[in-house]
Amino acid sequence: MTITPAPKLTSAGKAALDTLLETKVAGRTVPAVTFGATTAEGPIYFAQRGERVFGEPEKGDIGPDTLLQLYSTTKLVTTTAVLQLVDRGLVALDDPAVVEKYAPELLKLDILKEYNDSGPVWAKRQNPITLKHLLSHSSGLAYSFTSPNVARWTEETGAPGPWGGTIEGFCEPLNFEPGTSWVYGIGIDWAGIIIERVTGQTLAEYFQENIFAPLGIENFTFYPSDHVRSHIQQVVGRNEDGSLKPVPSIRSLDTTPGQLSGGGGLIGTARGYLRFLQGVLASKTEGNGGLISPASFKTLFTNALPPRGPDNTCYQGIGTMTKRQDYHDPAHVTNGTAEGLEHSVGLLLNITDSVYGRKAGSGCWDGAAKTQYWVDPTTGVAGICFSQILAPNPDPFMKVYNAFERTLYDNLE
Repeated sequence: MTITPAPKLTSAGKAALDTLLETKVAGRTVPAVTFGATTAEGPIYFAQRGERVFGEPEKGDIGPDTLLQLYSTTKLVTTTAVLQLVDRGLVALDDPAVVEKYAPELLKLDILKEYNDSGPVWAKRQNPITLKHLLSHSSGLAYSFTSPNVARWTEETGAPGPWGGTIEGFCEPLNFEPGTSWVYGIGIDWAGIIIERVTGQTLAEYFQENIFAPLGIENFTFYPSDHVRSHIQQVVGRNEDGSLKPVPSIRSLDTTPGQLSGGGGLIGTARGYLRFLQGVLASKTEGNGGLISPASFKTLFTNALPPRGPDNTCYQGIGTMTKRQDYHDPAHVTNGTAEGLEHSVGLLLNITDSVYGRKAGSGCWDGAAKTQYWVDPTTGVAGICFSQILAPNPDPFMKVYNAFERTLYDNLE
């Protein structure tokens, strides 16, 4: 078997990325930013610039130990943990019995089809729910910000919602029959709950023992503390003129979470997340220090949705979400039809090459505060472009992300 050498970054490439990072942060259209890239063998670039607390330089710049609220960047860690359980024969992605045994609350959920003049219109679920559905956002579970019906139901019923840190908060109505459409939602939170119930450990304990400690990753946590509060990069938003301003976090850093969120609860460092992506990349080959088996690695980069056709609206759902989120390469979104996109059990996949560098078959996602990442198995590289911005899309940060990716690929050898 021929082993392809891992890509390397040229010295000119490092200089170009350094200049790009300096220029973008100095322009003050984005706050502090971290660029990072790694192969399965180790990082090939890592740099950070900017104030930890925007507009307060006396509090210092960000560094390798600066913490960030990762929000939905947590999801890939949870998926990786599920795939580890698959590798151990403890769960199966397509077996409804897993959900029936470990998440029986989901069996009680009905489908909220619509609201009419008489109120909500309900239907009984007919299809089973599987781990594959939960991980690929095809279970019918949504967020209130991705489903007007769920938003209205939550408001009218006073339900706690997923931000409350309770199991009850994750028991929201389904939007459709499992496996027939796609909506971004709390399915991966339920996957995290299943991990806890299968293993008898909290997510924090399982992640530490099976993901973070083996990779030497430190200071990843679900729990706010004095250390977290003194080392975290402040979240910013935007004024009407686009300038930056401090804003509150989505979740309070002054309260201890109850039910841990596998969909968005982690706090950690950019350096640690890049090390995690290295562990994912290393899984492509047996015995390379990876986190999952080569078979599970292949699953992570294989479409988990049914084929395009009249029997499902999965790809319209992806198109709606990616267009709204200002997905990095509009050519893949194709004006909302997502003809260039698929979704696996943990990643949004581009099925054609991106103009910005990543090859077909790459996977990506991000967190609400602009923690963007991608993994490109073909090239053998993964990258992060992390900040802490809570602002509507489109946002100037995406141009920084695109420029980072393009400059990186232009300088690989």
